[in-house]
Amino acid sequence: MDRRTDPRVDVKLPCYVASPRTKSLLFAGITENISRGGILVSGVADRIMTELPKPGDLLTVDIELPANHSFGRRCMHCQVVVARVIVTEKGVRLAFQVNQMQFRNYANGSCAKPADHDGVGCSLM
Repeated sequence: MDRRTDPRVDVKLPCYVASPRTKSLLFAGITENISRGGILVSGVADRIMTELPKPGDLLTVDIELPANHSFGRRCMHCQVVVARVIVTEKGVRLAFQVNQMQFRNYANGSCAKPADHDGVGCSLM
């Protein structure tokens, strides 16, 4: 039974999963699909973290967005909770529930933390 409340969009974008506590990058992956309330990310086996997160873990995901002539390079910074971890012979797939989402400037290969009114954010819970 499909319990999704929001439609998913298949989109392949580079993303970076990190721990908000240690501020360390856990792994770089590719989004498989995104909805308003969830993200599915896959990572290659030789690039995944040594210790997999568990369902319920709080993480952050930075998703690179395609450049736009109106506002330049941006990324989507999301605070997420791990919903599912699927290990395959090719790598790992992580399903996330999105708690908060914020659009940020993307410069020098990372999402820049916005000034007080620089980013546009929303809480999804």
